[in-house]
Amino acid sequence: MISSKPIRLVDYVLRYKWHYLAGLLSLLSASFVVMLPPVIIRQAIDAIAAGTTSEALLGFGATILGLALLESVVRYTARRLISGISRRIEYDLRTDLATHLMALDQNFYLKAQTGDLMARATNDLQRVRDLLGPSLQDLFRLPAMMAVGFVLMLSIDQVLAVLALAYYPVIAFFIIILRTRMESRFRAVQDQFGTLTIRVQENISGMRTIKAYVQEDAEIANFVAANQEMVRRAMSWARFSAGLIALTTVAGGASLSLVLWFGGHSVVEGRLSLGQFVQFIAYLAILANPVLSLGWTVSILQGGIAGWRRVKEILVQEPDIADPLVPVHLARIQGVVEFSNVTFGYDGHPVLRNINLKVPAGTAVAIVGETGAGKTTLMNLLVRLHDPWEGVISLDGVDIRSLPLEQLRAAVGVVPQESFLFSEPLSDNIAYASPNPDPVRLQAALATSQLVTDLPQFGDGLDTMVGERGVTLSGGQKQRAALARALLKEAPVLVLDDALSHVDTHTEEEILHRLIPLIHERTTFLIAHRTSTVIAADFIVALENGSIAEMGTHQELLDRHGVYARLYHRQTLAEQLESPDGIDAANGIRA
Repeated sequence: MISSKPIRLVDYVLRYKWHYLAGLLSLLSASFVVMLPPVIIRQAIDAIAAGTTSEALLGFGATILGLALLESVVRYTARRLISGISRRIEYDLRTDLATHLMALDQNFYLKAQTGDLMARATNDLQRVRDLLGPSLQDLFRLPAMMAVGFVLMLSIDQVLAVLALAYYPVIAFFIIILRTRMESRFRAVQDQFGTLTIRVQENISGMRTIKAYVQEDAEIANFVAANQEMVRRAMSWARFSAGLIALTTVAGGASLSLVLWFGGHSVVEGRLSLGQFVQFIAYLAILANPVLSLGWTVSILQGGIAGWRRVKEILVQEPDIADPLVPVHLARIQGVVEFSNVTFGYDGHPVLRNINLKVPAGTAVAIVGETGAGKTTLMNLLVRLHDPWEGVISLDGVDIRSLPLEQLRAAVGVVPQESFLFSEPLSDNIAYASPNPDPVRLQAALATSQLVTDLPQFGDGLDTMVGERGVTLSGGQKQRAALARALLKEAPVLVLDDALSHVDTHTEEEILHRLIPLIHERTTFLIAHRTSTVIAADFIVALENGSIAEMGTHQELLDRHGVYARLYHRQTLAEQLESPDGIDAANGIRA
């Protein structure tokens, strides 16, 4: 959803308007001071021609040195102010972008790509910083220097002044013509940089899979192709940028040739003194550098504009899931969960249809069904990762859309199918939602999850760094760490979404032995395939084609010979075949 509230870069600039004003005034002062040495040089040359004394020349030299020192101080102040502010604005933008990304919901991240978001948060923000720093300085400095220089040139010779600056309108015309095309090409470069970042991020994250399937050469070829496209787009932009720089160089050279020709004749004919002519040439030399850098400045400007537009595309996104305008705060959450006529799906295709389910506080309910039946989606609705198309989900009789998101999600502990661990010590991952936990509670969570039995394997125990995404742990260890994290949270509602699928049978039995008393102390949703986990529930809900096919206790559903009975017998057979006895029996049959 796109925000109707305008997000403007100028609003960030206005936060520091007085700093910018001071910096721009310093630049203006520097632009004036830099034009004074040619006046002293003219006076010195004319004095030499008139036979001046060495003391007078010393005075001229000291004056130029003093002006140089003054210019350096003023220019340093200007650069420090403007460049410093551009860094602050970059900090503000990066902070706002990170905060905004945290606020966006699951719908956004289902479509976004991690590498592209990383490129926008780094490379594009650097382009914006360059726009507000060096580019802005040059865009202000050049007109100021041109204005002061033109007035001083006019005071020397009006015809020469017109000849010297006649090419400026030509350059301005080409800049206007090329501006849009340069920006579109730079935007293409930035987009491809995002694609390249996506490729690198996916290759690093999926390195195990790449090596397991011996796809290194294929991935290198894909990366080379993306990199070549990056070079092609960058060269397209560079040609425009270089062409503009070449244009300013040629135009500046032509202007200087005309000035030398007509100015030289004026000196020979006595209309100008040698000192005035040298002063005029000095002004051209002073203006040459900013004019020649105009192409680079415009390139930085267009890059910054393209970068800002890419950043803005994220900032204008509004979360579909947000806090209610008038939230209802529950003083104490019991854990009564009810789904009333709930329908939901993705991209217009329903996944859940007319779900009606009430779970009393302290009840454990198992959700079973074929793959794709909507089990995980149902739990995602409970924590408002999505909102239902139709119907109401309530917690303790209150529509969860009326609750603050923070209170709702704090009331639900979730162990997802894929357990995510941060590149932090194991203890920090377990205490992620419960900083500085009570040691007794921590040990209880470790014991229940059976992670305590694996601690001796880790070199530093709970202080062991688990690596990015928990890469140093096995799948079962990551699941048990996630289970310990959820148990330590002590939320009134607990969701175990196939939370023990990577745990061996013996360890699962130990965990269930300790977990069963705990799940009856809170409202618990069990999504599992293993029969031992499902049987532990107070009642079972069987989903089929997105609807509740049947509901009841384990024995009741077995007696009905319906969906649950079919799933149960199939899973029981699979577990028997996976057991050592089952494998031996199967081998005997084949023999």
